[in-house]
Amino acid sequence: MFAYIGRQAIYNTVFNVAGYELLYRRNDQGGAPKDEMDGDEMTKSVLLDAANVFGISTLTNGLPAYINFTRNLIMDDFAYLFDPREIVVEVPGDIFVNDSLVGKLSSLQRSGYRLSLNSYNAFNGRIKFDNIINSFDVIRLDISKNNKLQIRDLLQRLRYSRSQFLAERVETESDFELVQSLKFTLFQGYYFERPDCVSKQVSVTETPYGKLLSEMMKPYPNFEMCCRIVADNPVLSHMFLRRTLKAGYNRENVPAEIKRGMTLLGLEGLRRWTCVEFLKQVNTTNSDELPRKAYMRGRFVERLVQHAYTDLTADQGFYVGIVSLLDQVTGVPMETLLDELKLSPMLDSALRGTSKNAYASFLEYAKSYETGAARSPSPDVKLRLNDRQVSTLYMQCIAETDKAFAETDDNNA
Repeated sequence: MFAYIGRQAIYNTVFNVAGYELLYRRNDQGGAPKDEMDGDEMTKSVLLDAANVFGISTLTNGLPAYINFTRNLIMDDFAYLFDPREIVVEVPGDIFVNDSLVGKLSSLQRSGYRLSLNSYNAFNGRIKFDNIINSFDVIRLDISKNNKLQIRDLLQRLRYSRSQFLAERVETESDFELVQSLKFTLFQGYYFERPDCVSKQVSVTETPYGKLLSEMMKPYPNFEMCCRIVADNPVLSHMFLRRTLKAGYNRENVPAEIKRGMTLLGLEGLRRWTCVEFLKQVNTTNSDELPRKAYMRGRFVERLVQHAYTDLTADQGFYVGIVSLLDQVTGVPMETLLDELKLSPMLDSALRGTSKNAYASFLEYAKSYETGAARSPSPDVKLRLNDRQVSTLYMQCIAETDKAFAETDDNNA
């Protein structure tokens, strides 16, 4: 599969690159529609891939990476996971400003983080930001939304600011001549270059969630290894601990806190959280429909195994169901995925179609039920349920899927 990040250069007055803005990209065609993925998730996705797949300094050639942070992420201290020499924290112009936010911005500044204010304009300036304008190292003005007189007025208002002024949406030579005459020192826009899309091919097991899922898929997951995989990744650690210890955790002893969180969550809770986050991370489609369907199928196969006369392992049935749709979720051929995941022989052969074993029979029954073409179970699927009970079980799996995705959405909010 491929990881993608958008990147657009920021130039200084002598046409040298002074930094890069990093942008969310779901694929090489662009990002997700705004109503399908919120800002928290997009920023986390950018930082997860930037830090773990590409390397932030590699993406920016050692220059600052400008990254948009939502109010939730600022209040949650998410920026502290990253080296202040590598990133610039971009604050949205439409953010809600109160004393709590001002305190967080001041703390970031004292800790050496640079702050950029996005889309400063005549409407949000005096109302929200003028009293704290010196908190920002960079102030962005969108010249496409302001005429020359408005831009002059804004710069006059900011004449005592210590900030650098960045002109964005510079698209023509006349735009550039204008902002040069107005003493801007940083520039970004199509006049210089359009955003490019950086991609890298990675194995699903090389992603942070993929590593954790690979361990979880083993018949006997190693608890210490699961803790180590999470602890070794700052973003994953933060997201996991926010999920499990919402009341707060001791940042000075993260490995011990991760063990505590995993103990509280339990194996079933850890499996549910890992699978949902993994499916979200590797999803290359334009919605979460397929990740939900994969999770739902996994739950259905698992529950069928639990209610059957069989010695199969229910959690392995869960993974069979999920992986059966993973090629569609990731856009990676099933053969390649199975080579990477290294499942048990029975699961592997069931998914490759090389053996009509009991897991394959349960999977085929689940598939036929999804299409409304449910038939009598094969000889290998001996359920302790009648048709009505199977229908009830299926509806329960839908509800469980909705709950699992809602829990991760709430955690990211």
